[in-house]
Amino acid sequence: MPFILTWAGECSAWECDQLGHLNMRHYVYKTAQARAGLIIRMGLPEAFKPDTSSSIRVKDFHIKYQGEARPGDPLKIESAVISLNEDTAELCHIMYHKNGRIASTVVETIEHIYLREKRKFKWPSRVRNNVDTFKAELPTPAKPRNIDLSDPHKGMGLAELHALGAKTIGAGVFGPEETDSTGSVTPQAFFGRTTSSIGWYDRGWPEVHDAENREDGIMAALLEARAVFHTWPEAGDAYAYVPGVLGANTYTRTILHNVLNPITGQSYMNTVAVGCLFNTRTRSLIKATPEQVAEVNNALVDGLHA
Repeated sequence: MPFILTWAGECSAWECDQLGHLNMRHYVYKTAQARAGLIIRMGLPEAFKPDTSSSIRVKDFHIKYQGEARPGDPLKIESAVISLNEDTAELCHIMYHKNGRIASTVVETIEHIYLREKRKFKWPSRVRNNVDTFKAELPTPAKPRNIDLSDPHKGMGLAELHALGAKTIGAGVFGPEETDSTGSVTPQAFFGRTTSSIGWYDRGWPEVHDAENREDGIMAALLEARAVFHTWPEAGDAYAYVPGVLGANTYTRTILHNVLNPITGQSYMNTVAVGCLFNTRTRSLIKATPEQVAEVNNALVDGLHA
């Protein structure tokens, strides 16, 4: 079966960042709309209402950015089920521009959960019986390019990260507006907190912190990311943000983003993100010089892993 339309709207100016294109948190928010639209159609119409007893949560989220969205661009998302297991499912969402160009792809693993106990449980028979209507093969554009999806992403603890020399550079407390019907903090809120903290991290993107480069329009753009969720905080829970460089080459560099509970030290989420240097004037990706690559690789944290 073909993918079905699950969301349509636009890229609004207020959703864009200093690069002049749709910020990552809003790609993820629009994907959340598409996810809900697909799940409702699959046979769970109550899953996202405030008084629901069962819903879904995201466990693993892979996104590729393939055609930047800028203010005023019409966008739509088409979604499909790639596989359905006993209590999990793999979904794919493809965001398109009006002219048919792909803006982004998402492949995610979701869990069906019983909210009173926050545990996974089986999909109801109506979903299992209905799933073939929404099934599709994983399209080639949605497959990973720079990220290994087989990596277990266990999530390092705060004490372990600090012992390696990684530093906490972001902090705050999640608000009720950052949660969903499950009462847990949403993926888009995690991406948003990462986006708002990364400006303090000059070791991963030293070029962006150079005044002359910024004057020339040199910034950093995200190409691909994979987030894995380990524990699900709620409104009122504090967080600590700890990044680290995993590697760099002429074309890309890979950063590990960790969002953790500063009290228990447990990982909420970690994200492996692959990005590149980006010229905001020419709207093009640019290569890093050997000197720039060496500077970033000198900032590697030994022992750091997802």
